[in-house]
Amino acid sequence: MIMKFLLTAIIISSVFILNYSGSYSQARIAVLPFENMDGNLELNVWCYDLRDSLSKALFALDPESEHYYIVPADSVEETIAELNLNPDNPQYKSDVIKAMKILKVKKVVSGNFIFRAENLLINGYIFDVRMRLHDPKHQARNIFKTEGKIFEAIPEIVKGIKGGLIKK
Repeated sequence: MIMKFLLTAIIISSVFILNYSGSYSQARIAVLPFENMDGNLELNVWCYDLRDSLSKALFALDPESEHYYIVPADSVEETIAELNLNPDNPQYKSDVIKAMKILKVKKVVSGNFIFRAENLLINGYIFDVRMRLHDPKHQARNIFKTEGKIFEAIPEIVKGIKGGLIKK
């Protein structure tokens, strides 16, 4: 009876451990709002719209979460709020690393934009949390779009960064 119980316990534990380790084998990523480098506060809504569009595009790229798991935006925002981080603080970027470590995020995906010559200059990049550096190979830089076509930059950003998220 005891042997049967121990054998059952070992089998259940093994299944649990294998399932648990398999579900976290992919990298956890967070998609943060884009940074408005222009200073025009009316453009801040684009920060979140670009983030949401990029999250959807990245989810569509890996819908089964084989290569990465996107941490939900509300979990990221909740953790940032719990740490009382202020985006206007000059230390915000380094403080966000604390939130990402709490969430066990390996890579952060984000970007920035600014108006230049009546076009938006948009950049997208991957930030490695452990190294505290941007990925120099996998980024999308200097994407120019008119105000009405800002979301056409999302496929270009995904194309530029996907190599840093999907390892073959």
